[in-house]
Amino acid sequence: VKQVAVSTINILEALGVDYGCLGKDEKCCGSVMLRMGDPEFERLASQNIKMFNELGIETLISSCAGCFKTIKEDYPKVGKMNFEVLHTVEFLRRLYEDKQLIFQNPVETIVTYHDPCHLGRASGVYDDPRFLMEKIPGLELIEMPRNREYSRCCGAGGGLKSGYPDIQNKMAQRRVKEAEETGATELVSACPFCYQGLQVGISALQSPLIMRDISFLVERSLQDTAPQKEEKKVRKVRKPRDDATEGPDSKGE
Repeated sequence: VKQVAVSTINILEALGVDYGCLGKDEKCCGSVMLRMGDPEFERLASQNIKMFNELGIETLISSCAGCFKTIKEDYPKVGKMNFEVLHTVEFLRRLYEDKQLIFQNPVETIVTYHDPCHLGRASGVYDDPRFLMEKIPGLELIEMPRNREYSRCCGAGGGLKSGYPDIQNKMAQRRVKEAEETGATELVSACPFCYQGLQVGISALQSPLIMRDISFLVERSLQDTAPQKEEKKVRKVRKPRDDATEGPDSKGE
């Protein structure tokens, strides 16, 4: 989901965070390989750990719940990592509490939040996304009956969406119907897999709900005007320096 990456980078730029992006050098985290039992996961994880360590990063942030869970909890079983791993919502909450992130503009909307499985049940990150949404002026959060550890899965992860799309479609529709019953106008999550999975349900039901990633809402509250065209924003991405012995002094990757 391109918009997730664009919004995240726009936020980092707006807040003056010293960051770097791998661009074409970025490899898959291997989450689906691991969940499906592919032994190649360890080789891929080792390559990524080596690259991250050589870059000298202090903090790696991911907007994908699956990548976050895999790198934070599964990679240490493969090799030593010299950096911390945070989901974007954790990083943004830290910036807010450090008074670096200040929400300026009202976002007049009613939302309901879907807890990604890898971020919620697997990693215990429930409060941070809700904390951010509660701080955005004008935004009203209405919880679905099944939330936090009881949240329904959207069916997008673990290879289910690719291998059994019909089952995933039914799971997504069930979750979307639950979201509709809250009276919210936007369905929010913090994972591009959930974004895609729930969008399947929205499309199948022709639901009036608008699918959003939480990064988009944060970006809207930081801006005085509507977001610019994506093409202009993407050019701001900075790649890490080639000199791996020194590495970038980045605060986020």
